[in-house]
Amino acid sequence: MTGPDIERLVQRLVETEQELQALLSDEVDAVVNPASATPILLGRAQRALAESEARYRELIARCPALVCELLPDGRIAFANDAFRSLLGFEPAALIGDPLWEALAADGHEHAARCFHAALERGDVANHELLLRSAAGEPRWILWTTANRYDADGFLDCAVAFGIDITARKQAEEAALQLREAENARVRAEAANKAKTEFLAVMSHELRTPLNAISGYAELIELEVHGPVTDEQRRALQRIRSSQRHLLGLINDLMNFARLETGQVRVTAGDVAVNEILAVVHALTAPQLASKGLHYDVGRCDATLTAFADKDRVEQILINLVSNASKFTPEGGRVALACEAAQSVVRFHVTDTGVGIPPDKLGEIFEPFVQVRTGFTRPHDGVGLGLAISRDLARKMHGDLEVESREGQGSRFTLVLPRFDHAASP
Repeated sequence: MTGPDIERLVQRLVETEQELQALLSDEVDAVVNPASATPILLGRAQRALAESEARYRELIARCPALVCELLPDGRIAFANDAFRSLLGFEPAALIGDPLWEALAADGHEHAARCFHAALERGDVANHELLLRSAAGEPRWILWTTANRYDADGFLDCAVAFGIDITARKQAEEAALQLREAENARVRAEAANKAKTEFLAVMSHELRTPLNAISGYAELIELEVHGPVTDEQRRALQRIRSSQRHLLGLINDLMNFARLETGQVRVTAGDVAVNEILAVVHALTAPQLASKGLHYDVGRCDATLTAFADKDRVEQILINLVSNASKFTPEGGRVALACEAAQSVVRFHVTDTGVGIPPDKLGEIFEPFVQVRTGFTRPHDGVGLGLAISRDLARKMHGDLEVESREGQGSRFTLVLPRFDHAASP
């Protein structure tokens, strides 16, 4: 029911009341002046009065809007059947109770009193008030009132009409939340862009001195500036190792920031699996040999190919092999192998290292999560390698999986789509 509908209903009620008053006046005249009264006139007046009252009651009872009479002190003098259908309250049970005690939602009693104050001033129009149903559900009601005054001009009662606007209020709230979410998204994108730009500048500023450190250390090792003792050479090697470690951390941070902002692109194509294995083996073998680890690299069918970005696949596998090296004690074993399935290619990196606790398996692919933390942890890194690797795998429509038993080792599996030679042009 809309505002105009309520206004028309109010007008009909006013006209009905005027008709009742006119009929009542005729009846009184007939009693006072018997000479002018006839039994027919009196009977007609009584019947018309009864019919008008019945029509008035039916109109109010069948009205889909809430209709109630409020006394000047705010107590409910009458409530129609809509209170039962809309709010679940029996109308008779509400009689005599103040509106703010009977119907106002928790925390909105003050708003109900403000409604009562506006009612006393006679200026209630389109007043929104939050009520509660008998089941405790909040219902927004839009109220309009028609005041009735006594012969001295004082407020006798107010007939209040209320329509349920809960759906409209919910739609408005949803629209507001949508706008807030959109604003939050815009702010987040701006923040991500600023973060990426900052990391790019910081990365450049840090890489420059780190590269210089590496270059000067190499020149000293080559004895360009004079002879170098064995002890000095070992110190230079530690300097260069620390430089490579710092550079790796910076690269991880940059890669992660680019992935978050969608700036990393993958170019998928036909990638020979054995060629990938050969490159990864060549780049990681020195690291494993320096730790005294056994390194097994398998081979697949020479024709087996994956549909992926070659550089990204190498990046993921190098990271997995490096992780296996970190967490496998001297004398252990690391294996790099491949496996062909009907529609996918699987690369397995298996180690005999410390393994992963069961409660950590669900977390290791999250950013900045490490299996073992603390100031005394023996392994370097900030916990981004696996997060970056899984994101890259998924960008190539693949995935990164893990199986592990604590104290017995782990197996990471890179799953990639298999190249379909039959579908290629």
